[in-house]
Amino acid sequence: MEKTPENVSQQAAAAEAPLKLLGSWASSYTHRVQLALRLKGLEFEYAEEDLGNKSDELLRLNPVYKKVPVLVHGGRSLPESVVILQYLDDAWPHIRPLLPSDPFDRALARFWCHFADDKLGPAVGAVFASTGSEQEAAVRQVHENLALIEAELREGAFKGRRFFGGDEVGILDVVLGCGSYWLAVFEEVMDGVRLVDADAFPLFHAWLRGFEALDEARDTIPPVDRLLGYARGVRHMLLGLAGAGDGAAAPTAAAEATAPVPAPAATDIAVDI
Repeated sequence: MEKTPENVSQQAAAAEAPLKLLGSWASSYTHRVQLALRLKGLEFEYAEEDLGNKSDELLRLNPVYKKVPVLVHGGRSLPESVVILQYLDDAWPHIRPLLPSDPFDRALARFWCHFADDKLGPAVGAVFASTGSEQEAAVRQVHENLALIEAELREGAFKGRRFFGGDEVGILDVVLGCGSYWLAVFEEVMDGVRLVDADAFPLFHAWLRGFEALDEARDTIPPVDRLLGYARGVRHMLLGLAGAGDGAAAPTAAAEATAPVPAPAATDIAVDI
């Protein structure tokens, strides 16, 4: 589209329209959007959803998937966390950009975001929802996926970087970081399970510590004790369903908070990475 004073003015007005985020406190997908908004310094209204009793607003704004997060900007709604992150970068490209300027680097960041949601997240979810030999196999899968990321940090596309985005966090840091804190929570809940070993994955471990030290990340990630209580309740429910033969599915990064769980954790399963 040719830039004219009129459409430039329209774009500026759109960018200044109010922002509202519908989310869930335990959803890493919600945390992604919250963090991106904070990194860009954008003011927004937050609406907590009871995912055991979804609001009419959520069902109206996201009738396809009926899940959080949903971003409302100027009366128009967008679902799906990574889609929202890319939209924020398109709408506010000059404020703390999340995607690289180079087209190849942008595509690479999108690829590894897909990897996080398609490979790593489901493997972590499988660890959380299983026991015995099944859990051991899932732990091996997590380690294989982390080894791929470690290799990229050691000698691949992200070699020598403080963050995946460079000197500052980018979209992949947001996607991986908002969820990686579950690894330590799961290790606490499942005694004896070790997911992130600093000796085996030193670069990933150092990156995660750096990410968690960010002021914006600390403002976004819920307190550990609250995450632990939530995780214990969800794991008890999942193992109870599995023991009853109900075929409980492992929570995955592809299932952005879909199945309600009983009280006290009356929210969608969001043990994702």
